[in-house]
Amino acid sequence: MRGGVWHRDTLAWLIVAATLPAAAGAIAGFSVAALEAMVWTLLAALGWQLVFLWTRAQPVSPIAVATAFAVGVLAAGDFQPWQMLLAASFGIVLGEQIFGGWGRNVINPAVATLAFLYFAFPATPVPTGGAPLALAVVPGALMLLVTGVLSWQLLLATLLGVVATSLAMDQAAGAVLSQGSALFGLVFLAGDPVASSATRPGRWFQGALAGVLLVLFGWHDGVFDGPRAVVLATLVASLFAPLIDAAVIAATIRSWRPPDA
Repeated sequence: MRGGVWHRDTLAWLIVAATLPAAAGAIAGFSVAALEAMVWTLLAALGWQLVFLWTRAQPVSPIAVATAFAVGVLAAGDFQPWQMLLAASFGIVLGEQIFGGWGRNVINPAVATLAFLYFAFPATPVPTGGAPLALAVVPGALMLLVTGVLSWQLLLATLLGVVATSLAMDQAAGAVLSQGSALFGLVFLAGDPVASSATRPGRWFQGALAGVLLVLFGWHDGVFDGPRAVVLATLVASLFAPLIDAAVIAATIRSWRPPDA
């Protein structure tokens, strides 16, 4: 995990602080639905952390708060409490805890939670959030960029992927990036410092892949479904991150080898 001299919990609190403006914007825009999603997700996350971390003699991680914020922003629909608890349990256990907890996971636990919700309960509509939510994402994104938690290479590659694919599909890139849910997902899910590529070239490849997939998955009959598209795009890009890093490392090693005599 990137972060240099930063302690893991320091990084987690920094991510929580960065997501706070967007979480507040989601509560203001989506009202009770967003707040309820955050509360149920946080309860499930803390509960499973206590179960797993107690067996490992580790402290509770504040990243559970950031996970709850992300789910509240992207799943502010009419989900029942049992649905939220079930999805959050799936996301926390299979997306995070079985890998050893936050910092060792391959997939962001919020992505796993949201993917479960969207696939298990597809009939539940999810609001996308407009320009106000997108603006609320900006302060946190700048904070993570300045501190180095968010890779500028990955973010720039993602944005370029969105723009290039939108032009190729004759769609407006602004319609994608002005959706608060899509922009939130690109910054806080696709840009997750744990689940993203660890090599510098890999960040360019993974970011471009996430941006391309976001546009391809999002447009249906002239309507862009930001929440589902950004979660699915992030899920696929995260799964490819280890393979991308392995390819980059292999190519680097080959470039260092002296030519055969």
